[in-house]
Amino acid sequence: MKTLKVLGCLLTYPSEEQRQALPECIEILEKEKWLPEKNLKAICKLIDWMNAQDLLDLQEGYVALFDRTPSLCLHLFEHIHGDSRDRGQALVDLSEVYKDAGLLINTEEMPDYLPLFLEYLSVIEAEESRQNLGEIVNVLAVLLGRLEHRESPYSPLFEGLIATASRSPDEKAVDKAMKDSKGKVRTLDEIDEAWEEQFAFENSLQTTGQDMESGCPKAEDMLARMNSSVTSPTNSKEARS
Repeated sequence: MKTLKVLGCLLTYPSEEQRQALPECIEILEKEKWLPEKNLKAICKLIDWMNAQDLLDLQEGYVALFDRTPSLCLHLFEHIHGDSRDRGQALVDLSEVYKDAGLLINTEEMPDYLPLFLEYLSVIEAEESRQNLGEIVNVLAVLLGRLEHRESPYSPLFEGLIATASRSPDEKAVDKAMKDSKGKVRTLDEIDEAWEEQFAFENSLQTTGQDMESGCPKAEDMLARMNSSVTSPTNSKEARS
């Protein structure tokens, strides 16, 4: 189903190569007619808009939306698992799914990057693709709501994906996520907080304010024992004899 690959392509960082492929994208969408007519027209309108934009302006807008707004991140597991350990295992599992389908990732993007996932869906059976979209339909709906809040031209892409999913979004779950964040632009203070330096050890001088030069009793005892065993090898021989 090339339609899904086209939608994924339209969600990637704008480039001259993408711009050159836009007429072909419309041809594929209109030929396959996998999308409902309403969604097809809206996405074709989006493509016309993209083609009319200055490329630098298009790139700047894309970065402001998807790269600088965490709540609009295009990495699916970011919305499902956050920074928990479960995300790591989920990424490994998804990579195996791609391999089983004969696909090898040749980009720097993580396996849960939405355009990458859509390309995978484009090579499997249509009904299975719908089922997979149904599994992430709540995430798609939340992203759609946040894009609509930002009055983003990219909204029709998510409307189309939701329209072809095997099930409808859970309105309560979507409403809850929207209350947490509507996808607004972050303030400078919020950006600074997100990039605040994180320390490797929780009990360091920076995090506790204590003078670490005074040492740790347990560490000092351990070092003393280690130092003794190194400087007194004869004693250890006598002990064994």
